[in-house]
Amino acid sequence: METKFIFTEKNGGACVTEILSPGAVCIVPESLGGACVTEIGDRCFAGSPVEEVYLPRTLKRIGRYGFYNCEHLRAIHIYAETMEIGGGILNGCRNVREIFIHMSADEKSALRDFVTELGERITVHYFLPDGNGGEREAARLVFPVYYDEAVENTPARITVSNIHGTGQKYRYCFTDRKLRFERYDKLFVYEKAEEPVTAAAEIAMYRLWYPHGLWEDAKKAYEDFLQEHLYEVLAGNLGKPDCFKRLFGEFAGRRLTEEETDRLISEASKRKLAEISGILMDYKHRSFQPKKKKFEF
Repeated sequence: METKFIFTEKNGGACVTEILSPGAVCIVPESLGGACVTEIGDRCFAGSPVEEVYLPRTLKRIGRYGFYNCEHLRAIHIYAETMEIGGGILNGCRNVREIFIHMSADEKSALRDFVTELGERITVHYFLPDGNGGEREAARLVFPVYYDEAVENTPARITVSNIHGTGQKYRYCFTDRKLRFERYDKLFVYEKAEEPVTAAAEIAMYRLWYPHGLWEDAKKAYEDFLQEHLYEVLAGNLGKPDCFKRLFGEFAGRRLTEEETDRLISEASKRKLAEISGILMDYKHRSFQPKKKKFEF
């Protein structure tokens, strides 16, 4: 069924007030009725079954509760030009996992307004102009999960709020509508202390592989962590061949032992990961001398 956009004229642009039959993937056009789409109205997508939304570069504002209770929504594509965000925009959107943001050269945006609406673990794909009329993914940033637990002291009739997880700290790495990468990277000391190795490793991998704004001390901290926990990181990425091969190529020669290699080979064989098994067996053959059999008479 074709998606239909209900809109009104507002301040010289088109304000989308309702979207009919959006489907799993909804692409909001840059113009409707000959006018640029500049606004998404209050509760426009509320309760929609949409799973992925592409918002236009022309968009300036998203109204209050724009995506309220969109339980199936997993990914949002936005531009830095969308600067005015209404309250509760992602209230009830518990399954959003990815935000793709297309930045301008000054790197100012409303990204903070999106990530602070969500307590779940979010991956942000951060695109910048490449100088040739296109763009590149300059950074890939994980904002960890966090949740607020209210604990009541009944005799005193006092409720104490306890924050669990490092995610809240990461969501306050913004000033003047810009993400401060140095501040983001300095929080890794909390992430690696409080969260599982595989969760912290994902942050480290993405910062090393998409290093926009990465300073030298942070780069070393991420590399040291991956080297120190290499076996656990590789084991956690067996099901992600591209990540595994890149990690293995960059770090395995320095830290992986024969026993760890054997365990990885065994696990890869159980999962029938032929390519990964082959890489590991070749590494074992090249790196470790075969054990000589001893016979006693």
